[in-house]
Amino acid sequence: MAFNQVTNLDFEDVKQSLREYLRASPNFTDYNLEGSVLSQLIDILAYNTYYSALNANLVANEVFLDSASIRENVVSLAKTIGYTPRSATAAKAVVNLDILLPVNSTVTQLVLNSGSTFIGAGDNGDFVFSIPTPITKQVSLNSNGRSRVLFENLEIYQGNLLNFNYTVDTSTKQRYIVPDANADLSLIQVVVNESDFQVPQTYKTVEDITQINSKDKIYFIQENKNEQFELIFGDGIFGRKLLNTDQITISYISTDKAEGNDCNQFTFIGRLTDQSNQNYTSSAPSVSVISPSINGSDPESISSIKFLAPKTYAAQNRAVTVSDYEVLIKQLSPSLESLTVYGGEEASPPEYGKVFVAAKPVGAEALTTTAKLDLIRKLRQYTILTVVPEILDPSFLYVDIDSYVYYNSKTSKRNSEQLANAVRNTILNFTTGFDLNKFNSKFKYSNLVSTIDDADIGITSNITRVRMRKNLKVFPNIFASYEICYGNRIDPNSDLISNGFKITGQPQEFTFFFEKFDDSGTIALYRNFDGGKKYLSTNIGSIDYDKGEININNININSILGDSKAINLSVVPASNDIVALRDLYLTIDPSGVNVNIILDELTSSSRSSGVGQIPVSS
Repeated sequence: MAFNQVTNLDFEDVKQSLREYLRASPNFTDYNLEGSVLSQLIDILAYNTYYSALNANLVANEVFLDSASIRENVVSLAKTIGYTPRSATAAKAVVNLDILLPVNSTVTQLVLNSGSTFIGAGDNGDFVFSIPTPITKQVSLNSNGRSRVLFENLEIYQGNLLNFNYTVDTSTKQRYIVPDANADLSLIQVVVNESDFQVPQTYKTVEDITQINSKDKIYFIQENKNEQFELIFGDGIFGRKLLNTDQITISYISTDKAEGNDCNQFTFIGRLTDQSNQNYTSSAPSVSVISPSINGSDPESISSIKFLAPKTYAAQNRAVTVSDYEVLIKQLSPSLESLTVYGGEEASPPEYGKVFVAAKPVGAEALTTTAKLDLIRKLRQYTILTVVPEILDPSFLYVDIDSYVYYNSKTSKRNSEQLANAVRNTILNFTTGFDLNKFNSKFKYSNLVSTIDDADIGITSNITRVRMRKNLKVFPNIFASYEICYGNRIDPNSDLISNGFKITGQPQEFTFFFEKFDDSGTIALYRNFDGGKKYLSTNIGSIDYDKGEININNININSILGDSKAINLSVVPASNDIVALRDLYLTIDPSGVNVNIILDELTSSSRSSGVGQIPVSS
């Protein structure tokens, strides 16, 4: 008798199908299928069917890149389309190492040996930094005529420089593995002491298989199931084939990944040698920091591999479309927190022949000059000849939040201060779960309001107002005009709030502010005087409500009041839903969050001191 058609693999449904099958068989006509023995046998058969179906489903999922969940399988599927997952990345800092030589010193040059170490100090603790290759510098004179050796713009990488050796044995099947899951593959060096050649040869990783021959000193690299990386050398057709007794030395930096970021103080504890290869210890070198450590990152995650591998395959190692640039830049600079790319034809005014890249690194507001130049240099290998990439600093658009939260003292387990802290933390955490802290993002007002209501069981309602703020960086003591673009329409009834600043040519005891002067959008410049305002100009600029722009006319600003490095210009948006397109980076600044806790008198019998009406917006 044929078995019933399989329509459901639920455990109970499988059992029921087995019972129906047995009841339909003449051999089991008089059997009690609910009895203990047969019931247990049916359970065993159902379990076997259920687990077989589950295993078949899991195996089928691991066959496809989109549905695979085991890293080994994801890496293997990505390898079939030529994608190698990114390794851990060592944080990089740039320093100057200055060594003043003793009077009458006979030293003519100093060598900073590979593996020479620095100790970097930062918020995350102390970390070891190394250099992967030796650097030689000649003696020069400083401004005082003193002999010195200056290692300028020295790039140091977080981690220890390690070596691992292999001897080739062609009689066995060998695997050449970098025995450290935290190795930075971008800094790896492979040297082979070939048995048929006296001078050790440096081998390079393959980037384009079409440009190699049978004698090239190359190797391929792939990730194995232990999340380590394996080197595969040539086969005599694509690259030189290793010979018996060849000696392989693999040098790599084992890094602490993202923990090594933000080190801004360094001490040299490495080894220097002179022209005679003698250790130099006569004077202590001084270290000055050009840029703190950045760009340390973890190995590429499974989700990133599944996202980037198909797009890298589609890009075919060239940068033509916007998505090509996005994929390549994420590979070249894995520590970027957010990235946006757009063509020059979309700029205002258009700049044809350019591609603009706005990048926000992890732990910093913008890429350093060195990091920008390095990224452009790497991109030039993939771009079309006539297209010029340009790296932009992010333009930060801040959402300032003023929330009045009503609560029931009978249901809330927090006092007003604790409740204010809970709401504040909820607002600050809102950026991680609702499409903020990145380019091309959206701030949804309704999501924020409901999130505040859910911050505590005692909250009955909230009235929350939002403002848009941009920070204007000025050119001190220079007459300049400024344009501030919010990328969103401004409410025609909005006011304009700024912090204070000094004007060149005015007495230094005067602090000036910007404000909206009239309904046409004219901007005035004033200072406080005898409890009122004294205007220096009633037409220093204008507001374009539809374009969402503020224009400040020619003005010579001397300095900004307090510790602020920019003039904060805050307006009310025409819509509470705010979007950030192109190079706008949308975020919530903790300094712009204000929480007011108010007792809801309709639900609480007691009254709270200091409770008043919410002020009317201007």
